[in-house]
Amino acid sequence: MLKKNFAPEYSRNDSGWVIFPKDSDYRKKMFPPEVNQHPAKANVYLVQAIVEYVSDEDNLLLDPMAGSGTIMVAALVGRDVICVEISEKFFQMQVAALEFLEQIAPGISGHISLVNMPCQNYLPIPNLANHIVFSPQYAGILKSKEKDQSNWTRETLAYDWDAYNEGSLNLGTMTEFLWKYEMETVYKKCHETLTTPGSMTLIVKDHIRQGKRIQLVQNAIDASVRVGFVYNPEEHFKWAAPGMPYTANRRAKGIETVDDESIVVLRKV
Repeated sequence: MLKKNFAPEYSRNDSGWVIFPKDSDYRKKMFPPEVNQHPAKANVYLVQAIVEYVSDEDNLLLDPMAGSGTIMVAALVGRDVICVEISEKFFQMQVAALEFLEQIAPGISGHISLVNMPCQNYLPIPNLANHIVFSPQYAGILKSKEKDQSNWTRETLAYDWDAYNEGSLNLGTMTEFLWKYEMETVYKKCHETLTTPGSMTLIVKDHIRQGKRIQLVQNAIDASVRVGFVYNPEEHFKWAAPGMPYTANRRAKGIETVDDESIVVLRKV
């Protein structure tokens, strides 16, 4: 029997996917403008729902690929947080976000640690975290030369996408073969970093390549199980994700898109 229901306060569509609200107005209250310009930031309502589902007060949550640092909102509900980020640019975003949150909730910075290095070098640290929550970087999917930029907004076109491709250990720079090997290594390091019991929650989405759906979600589940995690289909949730700007562009052209994003909770037991 599951301890909690996932995102019980939100409605579902006909497919049973959670409908999280747009978070742009909420973000303006929680994060500074430079953080909100990040084009691949996680939906705040989604992250809050995950935090409430997997963790309890005084637990420590870790995001090994923290990006803009949305997981920091967990500290607002009594959790400790570690953000690990390979990119210097995104690390500085997190510093700005933490300073902004400190103004909202004085003392919160004592519950948030920021680390600027590849997660492969930082982890494992046995029994460090009760829960790990992250969205894995994909194999080269965000490289500028590979994106269809027609009809993008001016703000998106102006964004420094090369920040996604910095560093030899950045998964976004790797070929798919190397990425699969390295990603499984990351899952193993996550498993070794968790307490027992503990959980790793992946926010992951399939994508379309040459008209075929690439099963990134199932691949992530399979790799996680191989390194020791336990998968329960009852803890595999989906939400109706808006997608990146190029997703909307493709959808407008009648090209097949992936409109569901998975939230997969894997357990260390």
